[in-house]
Amino acid sequence: MRWSAYGAVALLAALTLTGAPTPEPRVTLDRAEASPGEQVLVRLTGWPAGTVVIELCDTGTPSRCAVDTSAQIHLPGTGAGGTPLTVAAPPDGCPCQVRVRTMEGRLSATAPLRVTGATRRPGGTVRSVATRPPVVVGAHVERDGGWPALFGASAQRTVVLRLRNDESAPVAVALSFSVGRGPEPTGFVASPDVPDLAAGEERVVRIPISLPAPAVGDYRIHGELVTSGSARRVEATTDHQPWGLAGLLALAVLVPVVAELRRRRSSGR
Repeated sequence: MRWSAYGAVALLAALTLTGAPTPEPRVTLDRAEASPGEQVLVRLTGWPAGTVVIELCDTGTPSRCAVDTSAQIHLPGTGAGGTPLTVAAPPDGCPCQVRVRTMEGRLSATAPLRVTGATRRPGGTVRSVATRPPVVVGAHVERDGGWPALFGASAQRTVVLRLRNDESAPVAVALSFSVGRGPEPTGFVASPDVPDLAAGEERVVRIPISLPAPAVGDYRIHGELVTSGSARRVEATTDHQPWGLAGLLALAVLVPVVAELRRRRSSGR
């Protein structure tokens, strides 16, 4: 019994010195087969805290994903979570897999999914595509008007990107954006589907963004242009001041003051 106690103490000391093993990011699905339009539940374990991107992709090299049905979720410190994902066949068909990756693309994991009726299209495996994201030639934020935002309602912004494909082949790009007040924003942005850019093509892409109510102060916008696992980061800032709400507050303070002054004048007569 004494030796067993000594062994337990030694094991605890060894774990303290070496540290517990780092959990490996894992992806599991609640079903192995689904049809387009249906949903599968994606469960995640062993991930670092932060935002991850969930996509249904083919298994080609490079792979292409159904970006219009992709999802983003923020995982807590436990590294576990889940969300439903709507099934839509990737542009080049299947076989398919659900791919999960961190925003910067450092960690990723996959789980196979059979998509009913989605087969690889002829020529999909030999299609020549670029493997690097397009170049961001220019980026700015447009302020969209609207009087409700002046009184603390959600405010609308549009990130305008000018992209150029410097590669000699078409490039497929998926957009992943988030917005928030902190240095690492986690607010989800529903990014639009961007058609492939032809070789040498330059195009303007607009990403609508909503600053949730009450919209006030400075905001950071972080984004990634992802192509075949490679990412190009985009950052922007904006701010919003609800001057209409400030005016109402000032009026609420001023009216009682004016009324009191009038009362005193009347009583002094």
